[in-house]
Amino acid sequence: MPIPNLIHPIPIKIQQLDLTETYQDDDYREPVQQALYEETKTVKGQALFGSEEELRVKLGGVVAGAAGYVLFRYHDLNAKDIDLKLNDRFIKIGNLKMDAYIIKLTPKGHYSDVGGATLLMAVFTDRAPARLGLDV
Repeated sequence: MPIPNLIHPIPIKIQQLDLTETYQDDDYREPVQQALYEETKTVKGQALFGSEEELRVKLGGVVAGAAGYVLFRYHDLNAKDIDLKLNDRFIKIGNLKMDAYIIKLTPKGHYSDVGGATLLMAVFTDRAPARLGLDV
């Protein structure tokens, strides 16, 4: 089974949204007040940062207004029991503290003998750029 390599992988600290413990609005199915997150997990990923203008040009791929993306191998995510979803957040990418939230997930690197994708691209945006004093 082919497992693609990442180019210059770095540790990514992820906090997944815990919908079972977060109070949600029944009508809109979204968190009310403060969303709660599960414990922090670390997995290796390949990060790309870019300005919003650079990423906005790519109409078919990256979401407009994105701050960048992280490419993960499904093999690494499964080993850490991580199932990424929208609104999960990255609190640290390499040495950089973040408060970035996943806004789009795209499977990549499809192989026929594996039966599908081997990579997952998580596009993120920074919703609170002034909040960099996180304790990580």
